[in-house]
Amino acid sequence: MTFSEWPGYRAGHRWTQEDVVVEDDDSARSPATRKRTAWVRPLGVLECKFDKATQLVGQSDTFLRLKVSLPVEEVGETVDEAVRDSFVGRVLLAWASLRARHPLLACTIHDAPAETGSVIPLIQTRHFRFVPPANDDEAFGRAWRTMLVHDVDGGLDAAMDELQDQHVLNGERVLLDQAACLARLVLVRPRSSADLGFFLVISHVISDGLSVFKLVNELFTLASSPSRPSPTSPPTFARLDAHLSGELQQPPWSVPDETTSNWQLTLAEEAVLAHLPLASEEHYPVLPLLPPRSATPPVQPTENPSRIASPVPPQHSPPSIPHLRWLWAITRTILLQRQSHFPRTLYIPRLPHPLPPPQARNRWPRWRLEREPSSRVIRFCKTHSVSPSMLLYSLISLSLANVLKLAHPDAPYHPIVLGFPFSARPFLLPRPADSPQRPCSDPSSDLAIRITFGSIHLPNLPLDPNKRPQAEEIRQAALRGARLAKEQFATRLAPNQTSRTVFLAGMYGLILDRLLNSTGKNPIPYNEEKTALNASMIGDVDRLLATRFPSSPDFAKSPSRAFRLHDIMIGTRLHRGEGMLLEAFTWDGMITICLGVDDHLISPKVVEALLSGIRTLAEVVADE
Repeated sequence: MTFSEWPGYRAGHRWTQEDVVVEDDDSARSPATRKRTAWVRPLGVLECKFDKATQLVGQSDTFLRLKVSLPVEEVGETVDEAVRDSFVGRVLLAWASLRARHPLLACTIHDAPAETGSVIPLIQTRHFRFVPPANDDEAFGRAWRTMLVHDVDGGLDAAMDELQDQHVLNGERVLLDQAACLARLVLVRPRSSADLGFFLVISHVISDGLSVFKLVNELFTLASSPSRPSPTSPPTFARLDAHLSGELQQPPWSVPDETTSNWQLTLAEEAVLAHLPLASEEHYPVLPLLPPRSATPPVQPTENPSRIASPVPPQHSPPSIPHLRWLWAITRTILLQRQSHFPRTLYIPRLPHPLPPPQARNRWPRWRLEREPSSRVIRFCKTHSVSPSMLLYSLISLSLANVLKLAHPDAPYHPIVLGFPFSARPFLLPRPADSPQRPCSDPSSDLAIRITFGSIHLPNLPLDPNKRPQAEEIRQAALRGARLAKEQFATRLAPNQTSRTVFLAGMYGLILDRLLNSTGKNPIPYNEEKTALNASMIGDVDRLLATRFPSSPDFAKSPSRAFRLHDIMIGTRLHRGEGMLLEAFTWDGMITICLGVDDHLISPKVVEALLSGIRTLAEVVADE
């Protein structure tokens, strides 16, 4: 059985072509002259779930923030304005090329026609739409409108903080629009500075944490490529202030054909489909619920069959509707039964509110462990055969235990349940099982959203990391927690096909239930098990995103002539009522934790206690 036959899902998540009338800035053009052929596909279950959230003032929109230091001869020296503009121009051309390589960046999302029907039962169908640009000029013009430059007179940090607080994380959704722009770059340029601020703001419908880092790496790899020419004329850019005021901006900068041809701003018509991703569930393995059906009729046995001949497997017809309904009912029963045995957890205290505010007040404090203690923590993990991610789960649970002890001093013991999103890429087939010859992007390397969800439970063990006599006890407790987390991951993600496909089936059902619950249309609603905190372990980002890129072919081998990325941060606009979300990774040799907080729901004292506890515990482990 394939997921196209799974109850709750209806086949049809394929890219097809249809005629559309595109919007145009020239009002004199008639609809007939604006008619184009577009590629369209219904959103998958996970994509639809995040699309529903995004329509609520951009909930779940993702951002990546960092600084770019351009090369100078001496520390503190300013960079020539023309050189800086040329670099930003290369970033713009790289962005236009990236949108061609990954067409989801150039897609929009719209309601499907009423006659289309429901692809996901009880959910209005929404479509991705990709209109291939007619030529390089059109591709460049579209990219030009989706990269904004913000010139500031003050300090870079203050300007980036203000932009992040007012427009990236909070307030109206002014940088993205499902029907117009799903991904945007914003560059912050202080006057006469060698540093630039960089934001990638992207809808979660088309990306996840891993794909965002890979996307930024590919962008700067293109921008630093010696085989691609720099702009030959002074570039101009779309301005952030004009965009915020609603001013219609047109690209006055003309790029010569010999320049754009080297950047590959468009794809050949026959190559487009191979770059368009399918929904993740289209790549799920075949469910091991029915024996495979033979395409040829079975060989009839002779009167005296061979003693060594194996029996012919019985033939099975496709599952009937009652069979599918029974399967849906029994899986739901198993799910509810498992839920009744799921460990309860204590919860992080919240500020008093009768109902969660309609929009989170987002803030993302960041904590980093410097390179030397980070290297000692990683060495500790290698010595004891656990991954840094498992150790971080353990340290988070130990810090949470101290927070929960203060919040619930008289509560009975409950373990700490941590939820986690993680990459589903290792479990996905390169091609759909029901149409393996049809071209599509490879889910192991494309930049679509490829995640699923799970949870682990760890001991609720309050320990005071400030008491040095407890240092060895803390290290042993952290190691036990890391091994317990590793054991639970190994059980859930066992390498055999049955375990993995049943796990994916369960996660698919969970995502579908979350989608149906969010619309109030779940035919059998149930309350999902609660977690103390959701924590995403992105892992070793150094393998995904470099810190240095050559600034020109003449100085490609000289570190002093490279531009450098630093001060990275990643986060999202939190869902209403989510409270907190943690992202952890290692980059530039430093363990980094970004903690998303809804200041309407979580006290700053709780946030500080959690982060300072993780920091102190990590330092105790590093001092072994």
